Amino acid sequence: MADEGKGSARPINFEFQIRRRFPRALTACLVLALVVSLLYFNSLGNQFTNWDDSMIYENPQIRSLSWENISKIFKFDKGGTYQPVRVLSYAVDYQFWKLNPTGYHITNTLLYMLTCVIIFFTISHLSASLRDQAPPESHERVGLFGSLLFAVHPVHVEAVTWLAARKEVLQGFFFFLAFHLYLKGRKEEGGKRFLYLGLTLFVFLLATLSKPSAIVFPAVILVYEISVSRKRWLDFIKRHWVFIGVCIGLSIFFSLVVLKVMFEAGGIKPYRGGTFFNNLVISFYAFLYNIKLLLFTINYSAAYTIPVTNPILSLRTFVFIGITLIIFGLSLWSLRRMKVIFFCFFFFLITIFPYLNLIPISTLLADRYVFIASFSYCFLLGIGFDRFYGLRSKRFSENFFKLLSVALFLFMLAGYSFMTIRQNRIWENSYTLWADAVAKAPESNSANALMGVVCMELGMDNEAAKYLEKAVQILPYDYLSRNNLGIVYGRLGERDKAIKEFMTAIWLKPEDNTIKVNLSAFYQSQKEYQKAEEVLKDLLSRDAKNAYLHYRLGLLYKEMGQYDSALLELTKSMELAPHIINPYEELGNIYASRLRDAEKARSYYTKGIEAVPEARSRVEQLRWMVQDLEAYR
Repeated sequence: MADEGKGSARPINFEFQIRRRFPRALTACLVLALVVSLLYFNSLGNQFTNWDDSMIYENPQIRSLSWENISKIFKFDKGGTYQPVRVLSYAVDYQFWKLNPTGYHITNTLLYMLTCVIIFFTISHLSASLRDQAPPESHERVGLFGSLLFAVHPVHVEAVTWLAARKEVLQGFFFFLAFHLYLKGRKEEGGKRFLYLGLTLFVFLLATLSKPSAIVFPAVILVYEISVSRKRWLDFIKRHWVFIGVCIGLSIFFSLVVLKVMFEAGGIKPYRGGTFFNNLVISFYAFLYNIKLLLFTINYSAAYTIPVTNPILSLRTFVFIGITLIIFGLSLWSLRRMKVIFFCFFFFLITIFPYLNLIPISTLLADRYVFIASFSYCFLLGIGFDRFYGLRSKRFSENFFKLLSVALFLFMLAGYSFMTIRQNRIWENSYTLWADAVAKAPESNSANALMGVVCMELGMDNEAAKYLEKAVQILPYDYLSRNNLGIVYGRLGERDKAIKEFMTAIWLKPEDNTIKVNLSAFYQSQKEYQKAEEVLKDLLSRDAKNAYLHYRLGLLYKEMGQYDSALLELTKSMELAPHIINPYEELGNIYASRLRDAEKARSYYTKGIEAVPEARSRVEQLRWMVQDLEAYR
């Protein structure tokens, strides 16, 4: 099935002798597993961060593996992300670990380990097909060098140690597995080829369901085919148009899904620089800064800022555009001379393309964005070390360059390993993470916004206000930070400032009911009960079956002393959400402490215990209340 270019000195030898190859491949896999285990061992004690809360800690979808719940996981959820394989993996973890973060870290590390193993085989195969003049043993060395460098590179810490970033390691594993299956299947014939390509499509689908940016996979296949046979790649596509067509069809479908989800969730932001042209120019900055992350960064962070010149058309901008175009041109030229460079550059460009902000998203630069793209860098480094390993000179002994190559490789491996272990500690908890991010990127909106949230949770309201004010100064349309700033100002007793921030947040994101509920809670804290009631009733007029809104209104009426109305709203909340314990508890509290009806109080406490037995601490508390009521009978 493979198409060989004309003029090859000899046919590509893809199959090494199995008896010689298997022990070496097994050894390489064990070495990779050991290296990854040692590197990420110190991450196993890390806690959930506030980036993990919505995806894991507060996510009801991961609490069950029933078919009903799994079907819900795979349904589109308006206003959320569509990464069902990631959510399903959390649900599996929850069955074993509940909310113990150690188990989730173990799963992330295992997934990364498997990804590195697949990368070893993928690089070995690519080396054989793109470096057909090299001896067979060279390809395995390149595979080992490249996969080890991938395993230890500190830019991957965010993807592995951040639990909510499991989408990256899941996508990476399935992406490289699909590519490896394709490389194996393209040279087969008959039913075996059909099986390999069918599996490729299925695994590609899993990669896309892990994280939709895997939609670039067909372009990677195209680049590979051009690299292998630049004169006859169109013939290859014509002969395999069904497979290519299904790949492209999946990519188009999920591209539309991504755009729909991003629009609904507010993931698409205003153009950076105010216009499409300025946003396009900034993408050149993003491209080169992603290369910098791989090659020149020594202090990695959860947040970065890219210093873009103002006005945008400056000498620095033209230099950035010029450098990018030169790299692009040299990579095109390399197709004639060194096709492996052509493949690696365009692999990097294609896999980083979704993050270049041609469609503007909230984050311009992040370590996790280069997770898959870094493959090409590690592949080239592996080739470089192998070439140096194979040098011979009459001035030096036969093993001189072998030893020097291995020594330099181990030095780089040790340096990357030290940086990775150090970076794992930074992800220990929310405070260590965002304190580090603010220190390294003080002009980052996300670093300041999330450090503000950490300070809110710790009750450090003055510090929280400082970070959140900085966040909205950097990014005025950050409605979440304005909402949090409203909460903080309310705690600090700055009424007018609080209302201003809540109103601005609502204007920026009118469909976000959480902001309006927070505004209602603020009015309630100020004893402005009528305004609080108006906000909740307005929300209920558009969403009458929202159990939480009825619950909030019930609490408001309870505080106002309108117990009949409170009982009515709390009862509606209980009926709409029978598996939430709060309404039962509040109904019992009203009957016990306000209406002095011990029998009804005991009845509601008991119903709460029976309805939500898994809420152990709350259930235990209700049991004590029931016992206290029994004691006074």
